[in-house]
Amino acid sequence: MPATSKVTLKRKQTAQKIKKTKGVTKLRELQRHARCKVLQSRWECPQRADKPVAKAWPAHELHFFDAPLKMTSPLLKEVMIARGWRYKCNPCHGTFDEDRGTTFFVDEFEASVRGVTPQKAFGKGGTVQDGYRLKTRVLPKHALWYLGFLPYRAPGQDSERQRFRDNFPRIVAKHGHCLKGEPGNYRIAKFPGTERALTKINLTKAFTDKPWYPTAYVLPEERNSFQQKIRESPGTYWIGKPGNDYGGKGICVWKATDPDLTKVARESDGRKQSIVQSYLADPLLIGGYKSHMRIHLMITNLNPLQAYVQENGQCLFATKPYTLSSKTLGALFDPPSHVTNMCLNATPENATNYLKHKPVVGKGQQIRMHEFVKHLEDTNSSFDKDKMWNQILKIAADTVRYIGSCPNVTTSNGKLVPDRHFEVFGMDLMMDKNLKVWMCEVNTDPGMGYPDEMVLGEKNPDYDKELRACKESLHDMFNLLGLDAERPQPKAHGSLRRWFKLDFADL
Repeated sequence: MPATSKVTLKRKQTAQKIKKTKGVTKLRELQRHARCKVLQSRWECPQRADKPVAKAWPAHELHFFDAPLKMTSPLLKEVMIARGWRYKCNPCHGTFDEDRGTTFFVDEFEASVRGVTPQKAFGKGGTVQDGYRLKTRVLPKHALWYLGFLPYRAPGQDSERQRFRDNFPRIVAKHGHCLKGEPGNYRIAKFPGTERALTKINLTKAFTDKPWYPTAYVLPEERNSFQQKIRESPGTYWIGKPGNDYGGKGICVWKATDPDLTKVARESDGRKQSIVQSYLADPLLIGGYKSHMRIHLMITNLNPLQAYVQENGQCLFATKPYTLSSKTLGALFDPPSHVTNMCLNATPENATNYLKHKPVVGKGQQIRMHEFVKHLEDTNSSFDKDKMWNQILKIAADTVRYIGSCPNVTTSNGKLVPDRHFEVFGMDLMMDKNLKVWMCEVNTDPGMGYPDEMVLGEKNPDYDKELRACKESLHDMFNLLGLDAERPQPKAHGSLRRWFKLDFADL
């Protein structure tokens, strides 16, 4: 056969393969579309992100600013450098000493945002703080600031106390109009005021009528109503939570008839605010163990509302079989039977349970969401993945609406310009035995950093799983933003398609 004929034949065979492949792809797409049409009468198919939210920056203008003294996760630095960003940690001067702790000279950052010298911004007398003369820092044409809620002292503020602050996003909100170019040329990974907005107290007040938020009472304000409720419902169970602690600190579970629960309500007057909330006594159990889902919510704009939910989160498990035995409640409260937080499970007295091999989970206490979903698809005929995700997206959308209207976020911070702020939150959610999704809480720091390598004197059994989850989440976050889209990223750097888009059309 002549060489030209062989080439022609090969081209025809290749074209047939391409046509066949396209046909299979088209068939699969039609099947998926048909399935969605069927489901629409019950639950709509979640819509995935189809493009990045932001305009890509020039590849040579990818400037990433970490906090001074490199206070954020080393993993974040590694991810950004791998994606082609220029990593910096000098948005302002920072120092540390044993007496004063960490100090950030945030006025230096403010002057840079305003585009003026420190002397012009604060006068000659304001340019020297703690013996340090503020420097003029000229911003590049594009900058991404990863400057959130951090513990530090700011000279001349709050009686020189070191505490958690969000000065950086407040400065950007107040003075961002001074930044040159388009609003999207400068981004900060934080909205001001979200910490206060998302305390358990404020969430309870905001979501008291939501069908996915377990009934809760704020003590001491609602003490009388709560006491009446437990008298009327003696068979119920209640969980007590401090007003603004995380990680399971201060948690306890009681039956309504427990005298200690009545005492908690009676003696709450004059003490710090706390929450007593209806305990989900019939949780969905996996292998006999209770769990919660950690789902990432990313808000990319509040004006107008724009937000996404990541599909592939994590599931954290309690490490003792679930039980409502009185030996695990009240004065005898046993956290590893009821609580999924690591700090209350990875304890010396619970080491055997934490490190032993458990059904589905194995050693440790976590699996990925895709493993959780597959297990339910394989073992529970009532489970519908789309139904679950639509419940989660509904909760997320209501949460975004609340944040977008919360005075702590929207007032006294200046105008929140579109395409200037974004933030990632961790939603802690649970399913009951009827597959209904409930909210536990929302965290402003999802903890996307290196996990502990050692736990209880042994190699952390969840280390590899958690590290992979954190890396994927960070890469997914920046794929969704799309600021570095001009730099081709390898497949290992996450996927835009792991984000579900929230719909606010009904507002």
